[in-house]
Amino acid sequence: MLQLYNEKPVLISMKQNKSVFSVEFCNVKMKLKMCQFKLFHNYLMNISENLTSDTHEVDLLLVRDNLNVTVSLDDFLELSNGVQSVMAKEFGFSRYRHQT
Repeated sequence: MLQLYNEKPVLISMKQNKSVFSVEFCNVKMKLKMCQFKLFHNYLMNISENLTSDTHEVDLLLVRDNLNVTVSLDDFLELSNGVQSVMAKEFGFSRYRHQT
């Protein structure tokens, strides 16, 4: 596994062939295929559009078993930043534009 992003509490790594990404945050561990990682990126970007100055926590609905995870705003921003960084570095995606 190649570590792509490691800022507490977020760790993102991938297999050498870019086939599987491992995302760990707030006691949640996910293994995502490349297409799933891109969809996760879009999901986080959509959530971030709805953040306001009153937001203190963010609810994430993770697909497996309809798992609802509530994370602090700081943890969400760190997760979002990590995923955006990997998308920009590995796939050349703009950090400020949605990709499909």
